[in-house]
This record gives sequence, structure tokens and C-alpha cells, in this order.
Amino acid sequence: MEPVAKAFARTGLTPNAFTLIGLVVGVVAALLFAYGMQLRAGFVLIICGFFDFIDGAVARVVGRETAFGGVLDSVVDRYVDFLIFAGIIYAFINGGLAGAGLLPGWAWGILAIVGSLMVSYTRVRAEAAGSGKLDVGVAERGERIIILAVGALIGYTQYAVVLIVILTHLTVAQRLFAAKLRLS
Repeated sequence: MEPVAKAFARTGLTPNAFTLIGLVVGVVAALLFAYGMQLRAGFVLIICGFFDFIDGAVARVVGRETAFGGVLDSVVDRYVDFLIFAGIIYAFINGGLAGAGLLPGWAWGILAIVGSLMVSYTRVRAEAAGSGKLDVGVAERGERIIILAVGALIGYTQYAVVLIVILTHLTVAQRLFAAKLRLS
């Protein structure tokens, strides 16, 4: 992916600018989900995921990795995660998406928000406690974006949300277990 990062670096935009572009694209994806436009939302979510990747890649290529850039990227990621699922919850409530089994759709959306936030929080908290880099688990952000985008593209956003709920909470458990082993 280095050639792609170099091409984007030639635009003259900073890595942080790419992060903020990703935020704007994420807001668009959230709105598309909210209004039941799953296919379009899936495509836009892929673009959002690309910008989430390219910001760090550009920073590495141009030698401009900064602590603030890492913080900004993480904060923007959490906002986008929340907004995407808020858009999906809106669609569940307003009939833009069919239900998803045992729970009402909005409840699955809330559980997906909690799971997504806890995946990140568990890592940050364990690393702050001295666990070392804690990147274990089956549902890091990239995997969640892929699951949701594919689900949207094939018209099954609601089932992608259920899968994300299961996998995010499993990832939290995996990270807690790894942290326990490393910190004990």
C-alpha cells in the first residue's frame, strides 16, 4: 500500500486532514444508513475505512507520525463508530431496516455501540496498566467496518449489526483474558 500512500501524500494534504476527511465521509455513511440507503451506505463506509487507513499510511510515508495525530485518529474513529450505529438505530426505529431477531433493532444498535467502544477502551486501559500492546481479538475496527460494509452491500445490515455485537463483546473478553495473563 506504500505506492497508494505516496500518491495521497503528493496531494499536499496532511495526515490529519485525511483523518478529518474520514470523519466527513463517516457522517455521510451514517446519514445514508439512517435513511435506509444500505447499498450506498456500504460503499461510503468502505471509503470511510480507506481514509481511516490512509491517514496513518501517509503519516508514515512522509515521516509525520505524531502523538497528536494518533489521538485525533482514535477520537475520530470513536465519533464515526458512534454516528454509524446511531444512523442504523434511527433506521431501525423508523422502519428503514427490518428487525434482527430476539431484540428490537435499536437494542442491537446500542449493544453494537457499547461493544465497539469497549473494544477500544479495554485496549487503552490495559495498555495504560502495563500490558504492552494489546491488539488481540476477532473484531478490531477494520474487521467491524468490513462486516458492516459487506452486510450493507448485500442488504443485510441488521444481521451484520448482530454479528458485530457478538464479535465485539467476544473481543472484549479476549482482551480482558490477555490483560489478566499479562498483568498478573
